[in-house]
Amino acid sequence: MINPELWQLLKGVSRSFYLSVRFLPSRIRPAIALGYLLARASDTIADANSLAAADRLKILNQLRAQLFTVDPGLQRGLKECAQQQPDGAERQLLERVEEILACARQLPQNDQDLLLEVLGHIMRGQILDIERFELASSLRALRSPEELDEYIYLVAGSVGEFWTKLCLRAWTPYARVDGKKIVTLGTEFGKGLQLVNVLRDYPQDVRLGRSYLPVTGALSEDIKVAEPLFEEWRGVARHYLESGAQYVRAIRPVRVRFACALPVLIGIETLGKMKTVPPFGQKIKVSRGRIYWLMLLSLLIAAVPGCDKFVLGSKL
Repeated sequence: MINPELWQLLKGVSRSFYLSVRFLPSRIRPAIALGYLLARASDTIADANSLAAADRLKILNQLRAQLFTVDPGLQRGLKECAQQQPDGAERQLLERVEEILACARQLPQNDQDLLLEVLGHIMRGQILDIERFELASSLRALRSPEELDEYIYLVAGSVGEFWTKLCLRAWTPYARVDGKKIVTLGTEFGKGLQLVNVLRDYPQDVRLGRSYLPVTGALSEDIKVAEPLFEEWRGVARHYLESGAQYVRAIRPVRVRFACALPVLIGIETLGKMKTVPPFGQKIKVSRGRIYWLMLLSLLIAAVPGCDKFVLGSKL
């Protein structure tokens, strides 16, 4: 259903996600891989800063409304976005959106429905990004915890929800807890991963004049001013990653446990590097060698009974 060229494209636009998805069972791998490619394509459109914000907003709204059916107007918008990208994987991604959508139309109808739902959420989050941070006339910062929670749900929590609903249909039973509980854990898992990204990028965002962390006054690049807010949301991220660890312990398919354990461990590792607000310009990332070590731990968590409690418990 997905040709080798699209798998290579997935590898090119992702680092850690490709390491997880390649090991997924075939019954869920196509929907998750295609969902990622389409979400990454819409994210590339949202970030194509050489295009005016209003133009990007128009293309995203068109894509969200027409998903799975691309009219000539949207084709022109996608072509324009692709031409603004430098040669590389992101440009190839935008040039092949229609091919990816054609693959998505071959999925079972239930999978298509879930894909439409999650992509609608993701693109709504990207649209809000442009409206709040590029087109707003007032302070460019989220104003309340509710706005931040909405954002991390739309762009990542909804992905955990999508993944879990897909798996609940593919396996009976999928988890050792009831369906409602595992969907909640999956949603919080996704929110935790996105909140780690928000915290990691906070200094750079403030330098650009915006903040995803809720701010009611003027933005400040003074780390001491930001520390209480940063620490508060670091605690929220830790709580959500604990939900991710619970998710891994609760699910049954070994290969899915591996695919979920790896991002949990990467998220925990990244959060551990941010005891305080990172200085501007300091790139917080997990090294490739460390990721290979976390892959080994993920394999142990997935395959060895009782290892999940030991490894994840020691990390958290």
